Amino acid sequence: MYEEIRSPKLLKPIPMQIIRSLSPIYYYSKFIKNSAPQKVQQIFFSNIEYLTTFLDLLSKNLKQDVLSDLSKEVKDLTNSTQSDMLQKLESITIRLSNTFAKSQDDIQNAIKDLRQTMINLYKQEVTRIQILMVDNNNEPERVQKVISTLMNFCYYDVEKTGYPSSEYSEKIFHSDFTFFASTHPSHIHDLVKSLQTYKKPGLAIAYIEKDGKVDKQAIRHGAQLQRANFPVLYKVFTPIRLFTSIDKIYMKYNLQF
Repeated sequence: MYEEIRSPKLLKPIPMQIIRSLSPIYYYSKFIKNSAPQKVQQIFFSNIEYLTTFLDLLSKNLKQDVLSDLSKEVKDLTNSTQSDMLQKLESITIRLSNTFAKSQDDIQNAIKDLRQTMINLYKQEVTRIQILMVDNNNEPERVQKVISTLMNFCYYDVEKTGYPSSEYSEKIFHSDFTFFASTHPSHIHDLVKSLQTYKKPGLAIAYIEKDGKVDKQAIRHGAQLQRANFPVLYKVFTPIRLFTSIDKIYMKYNLQF
Protein backbone atom coordinates (compact mmCIF):
# COMPACT_ATOMS: atom_id res chain seq x y z
CA MET A 1 0.00 0.00 0.00
CA TYR A 2 1.45 3.36 -0.95
CA GLU A 3 1.68 5.66 2.05
CA GLU A 4 0.95 9.01 0.41
CA ILE A 5 -1.31 10.08 -2.41
CA ARG A 6 1.36 12.61 -3.46
CA SER A 7 3.94 10.00 -4.54
CA PRO A 8 5.57 11.73 -7.57
CA LYS A 9 6.15 8.54 -9.55
CA LEU A 10 2.54 7.46 -9.11
CA LEU A 11 0.94 10.83 -9.82
CA LYS A 12 3.09 12.15 -12.67
CA PRO A 13 0.86 10.88 -15.53
CA ILE A 14 -2.45 11.80 -13.79
CA PRO A 15 -4.08 15.16 -14.65
CA MET A 16 -4.09 17.75 -11.87
CA GLN A 17 -7.89 18.00 -11.63
CA ILE A 18 -8.13 14.27 -10.97
CA ILE A 19 -5.38 14.37 -8.35
CA ARG A 20 -7.28 17.22 -6.71
CA SER A 21 -10.34 15.04 -6.12
CA LEU A 22 -8.31 11.93 -5.23
CA SER A 23 -6.64 13.73 -2.32
CA PRO A 24 -9.64 14.17 0.04
CA ILE A 25 -10.99 10.76 -0.96
CA TYR A 26 -7.68 9.13 -0.04
CA TYR A 27 -7.29 10.86 3.32
CA TYR A 28 -10.91 10.23 4.25
CA SER A 29 -10.37 6.54 3.49
CA LYS A 30 -7.11 6.52 5.44
CA PHE A 31 -8.43 8.10 8.65
CA ILE A 32 -12.14 7.20 8.89
CA LYS A 33 -12.90 4.88 11.80
CA ASN A 34 -16.57 4.73 12.71
CA SER A 35 -18.35 7.98 11.85
CA ALA A 36 -17.53 11.38 10.39
CA PRO A 37 -18.83 14.94 10.91
CA GLN A 38 -21.41 16.00 8.34
CA LYS A 39 -19.15 18.38 6.43
CA VAL A 40 -16.38 15.78 6.20
CA GLN A 41 -18.88 13.33 4.72
CA GLN A 42 -20.04 15.98 2.25
CA ILE A 43 -16.46 16.62 1.14
CA PHE A 44 -15.88 12.90 0.59
CA PHE A 45 -19.11 12.18 -1.28
CA SER A 46 -18.98 15.32 -3.44
CA ASN A 47 -15.41 14.51 -4.51
CA ILE A 48 -16.51 10.96 -5.37
CA GLU A 49 -19.30 12.39 -7.50
CA TYR A 50 -16.95 14.86 -9.19
CA LEU A 51 -14.33 12.21 -9.96
CA THR A 52 -16.87 9.81 -11.46
CA THR A 53 -18.27 12.60 -13.64
CA PHE A 54 -14.79 13.55 -14.82
CA LEU A 55 -13.82 9.96 -15.66
CA ASP A 56 -17.10 9.39 -17.51
CA LEU A 57 -16.49 12.51 -19.63
CA LEU A 58 -12.94 11.44 -20.41
CA SER A 59 -14.13 7.94 -21.26
CA LYS A 60 -16.66 9.37 -23.68
CA ASN A 61 -14.18 11.78 -25.29
CA LEU A 62 -11.34 9.27 -25.55
CA LYS A 63 -13.49 6.19 -26.16
CA GLN A 64 -11.66 4.28 -23.43
CA ASP A 65 -13.88 1.82 -21.58
CA VAL A 66 -11.27 1.39 -18.85
CA LEU A 67 -12.02 4.92 -17.61
CA SER A 68 -15.73 4.14 -17.45
CA ASP A 69 -14.93 0.98 -15.49
CA LEU A 70 -12.73 2.98 -13.10
CA SER A 71 -15.55 5.50 -12.65
CA LYS A 72 -17.83 2.70 -11.45
CA GLU A 73 -15.15 1.48 -9.05
CA VAL A 74 -14.75 4.99 -7.63
CA LYS A 75 -18.51 5.12 -7.06
CA ASP A 76 -18.35 1.76 -5.31
CA LEU A 77 -15.94 3.19 -2.70
CA THR A 78 -18.95 4.67 -0.90
CA ASN A 79 -20.17 1.14 -0.07
CA SER A 80 -16.81 -0.18 1.14
CA THR A 81 -15.25 -0.70 4.55
CA GLN A 82 -12.18 1.35 5.42
CA SER A 83 -9.68 -1.44 4.70
CA ASP A 84 -11.43 -2.22 1.42
CA MET A 85 -11.53 1.46 0.47
CA LEU A 86 -7.77 1.83 0.81
CA GLN A 87 -7.07 -1.34 -1.17
CA LYS A 88 -9.53 -0.37 -3.91
CA LEU A 89 -8.24 3.19 -4.04
CA GLU A 90 -4.68 1.94 -4.43
CA SER A 91 -5.75 -0.22 -7.37
CA ILE A 92 -7.77 2.62 -8.93
CA THR A 93 -4.91 5.12 -8.62
CA ILE A 94 -2.32 2.75 -10.08
CA ARG A 95 -4.58 1.91 -13.01
CA LEU A 96 -5.33 5.58 -13.60
CA SER A 97 -1.61 6.28 -13.63
CA ASN A 98 -0.93 3.44 -16.09
CA THR A 99 -3.86 4.38 -18.33
CA PHE A 100 -2.88 8.03 -18.58
CA ALA A 101 0.80 7.17 -19.08
CA LYS A 102 -0.11 5.20 -22.22
CA SER A 103 -2.15 8.03 -23.78
CA GLN A 104 -0.39 11.24 -22.76
CA ASP A 105 -1.04 13.25 -25.94
CA ASP A 106 -4.71 12.25 -26.22
CA ILE A 107 -5.24 12.84 -22.49
CA GLN A 108 -3.63 16.28 -22.59
CA ASN A 109 -5.84 17.34 -25.52
CA ALA A 110 -8.98 16.06 -23.81
CA ILE A 111 -8.04 17.73 -20.52
CA LYS A 112 -7.36 20.99 -22.33
CA ASP A 113 -10.89 20.92 -23.78
CA LEU A 114 -12.50 20.00 -20.45
CA ARG A 115 -10.26 21.92 -18.05
CA GLN A 116 -12.31 25.06 -17.43
CA THR A 117 -15.59 23.13 -17.39
CA MET A 118 -14.24 20.77 -14.75
CA ILE A 119 -12.72 23.56 -12.65
CA ASN A 120 -16.05 25.36 -12.65
CA LEU A 121 -17.85 22.13 -11.79
CA TYR A 122 -15.47 21.51 -8.88
CA LYS A 123 -16.06 24.98 -7.48
CA GLN A 124 -19.84 24.74 -7.93
CA GLU A 125 -20.56 21.16 -6.86
CA VAL A 126 -17.81 20.00 -4.50
CA THR A 127 -18.02 20.81 -0.79
CA ARG A 128 -14.77 22.60 -0.01
CA ILE A 129 -12.74 23.41 3.08
CA GLN A 130 -13.11 27.03 4.22
CA ILE A 131 -9.59 28.30 4.87
CA LEU A 132 -8.66 31.35 6.91
CA MET A 133 -5.30 32.78 5.85
CA VAL A 134 -3.73 34.72 8.71
CA ASP A 135 -1.14 37.32 7.73
CA ASN A 136 0.64 37.28 11.07
CA ASN A 137 3.85 38.95 9.83
CA ASN A 138 2.51 41.86 7.72
CA GLU A 139 3.60 40.43 4.37
CA PRO A 140 0.63 41.22 2.08
CA GLU A 141 2.33 40.44 -1.24
CA ARG A 142 3.68 37.08 -0.12
CA VAL A 143 0.37 36.18 1.51
CA GLN A 144 -1.58 37.11 -1.62
CA LYS A 145 0.56 34.74 -3.70
CA VAL A 146 -0.27 31.86 -1.35
CA ILE A 147 -3.97 32.79 -1.42
CA SER A 148 -3.89 32.84 -5.22
CA THR A 149 -2.42 29.32 -5.24
CA LEU A 150 -4.99 28.09 -2.71
CA MET A 151 -7.89 29.47 -4.75
CA ASN A 152 -6.75 29.06 -8.36
CA PHE A 153 -4.84 25.77 -8.21
CA CYS A 154 -6.17 24.05 -5.08
CA TYR A 155 -9.78 25.36 -5.43
CA TYR A 156 -10.32 26.20 -1.76
CA ASP A 157 -12.55 28.95 -0.43
CA VAL A 158 -10.20 31.40 1.29
CA GLU A 159 -10.67 34.39 3.55
CA LYS A 160 -7.87 36.57 4.87
CA THR A 161 -7.27 38.37 8.13
CA GLY A 162 -4.33 40.01 9.83
CA TYR A 163 -3.03 39.62 13.34
CA PRO A 164 -3.80 41.39 15.54
CA SER A 165 -7.25 42.14 14.18
CA SER A 166 -10.69 42.80 15.66
CA GLU A 167 -12.19 40.20 13.31
CA TYR A 168 -9.61 37.50 14.00
CA SER A 169 -11.62 35.44 16.51
CA GLU A 170 -14.87 35.58 14.56
CA LYS A 171 -13.20 34.54 11.32
CA ILE A 172 -11.47 31.58 12.97
CA PHE A 173 -14.78 30.50 14.47
CA HIS A 174 -16.45 30.45 11.03
CA SER A 175 -13.57 28.77 9.19
CA ASP A 176 -12.69 25.08 8.86
CA PHE A 177 -8.93 25.44 8.76
CA THR A 178 -6.44 28.12 9.85
CA PHE A 179 -3.35 28.83 7.78
CA PHE A 180 -0.63 30.95 9.40
CA ALA A 181 1.44 32.72 6.79
CA SER A 182 4.68 32.86 8.77
CA THR A 183 6.52 31.15 11.61
CA HIS A 184 8.86 34.15 11.98
CA PRO A 185 7.06 36.13 14.74
CA SER A 186 7.42 34.80 18.27
CA HIS A 187 3.65 35.13 18.81
CA ILE A 188 3.12 32.19 16.42
CA HIS A 189 3.30 29.87 19.44
CA ASP A 190 0.43 31.68 21.20
CA LEU A 191 -1.64 31.67 17.99
CA VAL A 192 -1.16 27.93 17.58
CA LYS A 193 -2.11 27.25 21.21
CA SER A 194 -5.29 29.29 20.76
CA LEU A 195 -6.48 26.95 18.01
CA GLN A 196 -7.08 24.33 20.70
CA THR A 197 -9.75 26.64 22.14
CA TYR A 198 -11.46 26.93 18.76
CA LYS A 199 -10.97 23.21 18.03
CA LYS A 200 -9.63 23.93 14.57
CA PRO A 201 -6.86 22.25 12.57
CA GLY A 202 -4.15 24.41 11.09
CA LEU A 203 -0.84 24.74 9.29
CA ALA A 204 2.02 27.25 9.24
CA ILE A 205 4.53 28.19 6.56
CA ALA A 206 8.18 28.53 7.50
CA TYR A 207 10.01 30.58 4.89
CA ILE A 208 13.68 29.65 4.91
CA GLU A 209 14.79 33.02 3.51
CA LYS A 210 13.85 36.60 4.31
CA ASP A 211 15.23 39.55 2.30
CA GLY A 212 17.82 37.28 0.72
CA LYS A 213 19.13 35.94 4.02
CA VAL A 214 18.51 32.71 5.89
CA ASP A 215 15.61 33.30 8.29
CA LYS A 216 16.96 31.39 11.28
CA GLN A 217 14.13 32.57 13.52
CA ALA A 218 11.42 31.25 11.20
CA ILE A 219 13.25 27.93 10.88
CA ARG A 220 13.74 27.69 14.67
CA HIS A 221 10.08 28.47 15.40
CA GLY A 222 9.00 26.04 12.70
CA ALA A 223 11.07 23.27 14.26
CA GLN A 224 9.64 24.07 17.71
CA LEU A 225 6.09 23.88 16.36
CA GLN A 226 6.81 20.54 14.72
CA ARG A 227 8.17 19.16 17.97
CA ALA A 228 4.88 20.23 19.53
CA ASN A 229 3.07 18.24 16.78
CA PHE A 230 1.81 21.28 14.85
CA PRO A 231 2.16 20.93 11.06
CA VAL A 232 4.69 23.20 9.34
CA LEU A 233 5.25 23.46 5.60
CA TYR A 234 8.65 24.69 4.47
CA LYS A 235 8.93 26.71 1.30
CA VAL A 236 9.26 25.79 -1.59
CA PHE A 237 6.16 23.68 -2.27
CA THR A 238 3.98 22.75 -5.25
CA PRO A 239 0.18 23.13 -5.37
CA ILE A 240 -0.11 19.33 -5.06
CA ARG A 241 1.95 19.30 -1.89
CA LEU A 242 -0.09 22.21 -0.57
CA PHE A 243 -3.55 20.72 -1.06
CA THR A 244 -2.54 17.19 -0.07
CA SER A 245 -1.03 18.60 3.14
CA ILE A 246 -4.17 20.56 3.97
CA ASP A 247 -6.51 17.67 3.10
CA LYS A 248 -4.43 15.28 5.20
CA ILE A 249 -4.37 17.56 8.24
CA TYR A 250 -8.08 18.37 7.96
CA MET A 251 -9.22 14.77 7.56
CA LYS A 252 -6.93 13.40 10.26
CA TYR A 253 -8.02 16.09 12.75
CA ASN A 254 -11.74 15.68 12.13
CA LEU A 255 -11.79 11.90 11.88
CA GLN A 256 -9.55 11.24 14.87
CA PHE A 257 -10.43 14.22 17.08
